[in-house]
Amino acid sequence: MFAIRVFGDFLHVLSFAVLLAKLWRTKSCAGISGKSQILYAIVFTMRYLDLPVNISADAFYLSSMKVVYIAISFMIVYMIYGPYKKTYDRDQDVLYNEFLVVPCFVLALYSSYNASPIEVLWTFSIFLEAIAIIPQLDLLCKIELVDGYVVCYLLALGLYRAMYLLKWAWLYYTTSYYEPIALFAGFVQTTLFALVFVRVFTMKQREQKSIYRVVV
Repeated sequence: MFAIRVFGDFLHVLSFAVLLAKLWRTKSCAGISGKSQILYAIVFTMRYLDLPVNISADAFYLSSMKVVYIAISFMIVYMIYGPYKKTYDRDQDVLYNEFLVVPCFVLALYSSYNASPIEVLWTFSIFLEAIAIIPQLDLLCKIELVDGYVVCYLLALGLYRAMYLLKWAWLYYTTSYYEPIALFAGFVQTTLFALVFVRVFTMKQREQKSIYRVVV
């Protein structure tokens, strides 16, 4: 199970690397939803608020990954709204994050396993991560073209979530233990990523047809 988790984390870091490569090499954030990246930054910040008190030699791997997720997520947000803001699809990326954040927080208040702030914010981050891709999906539905970097980023991110679903399935198979909140959020997120991939496939098919018409 640890191997599945490590591979999932590798895919997650890979998705970050692809996104950073796009920003650095193309000097453009076109096709990337800044709204989604803000949501991911909120997700990792809320989920890992316990980082200062939970760092230990035994948890070095987990602590390191938490630091990486938080640092890179904020770096990406900075690059989108800072150096490359002139290339940002501001007119298309208009979904209000408040419509996603507030319901997730209210749901976390009522469904968290206990009332401690850390537990509530962990639950909130799980729910929010499940739907953080919605602004990206909304943006994809409004633009005509998507580059290879964005496709690879979304593919790595989707496979990362698939690995975590596989981890939970393996855990249930071997121990009969399951995490209802994480499983529910995982299935929601997987469904949304399926819609993302359908949209990307449709865009690529349309792009190929356009190229064919030009050649003919």
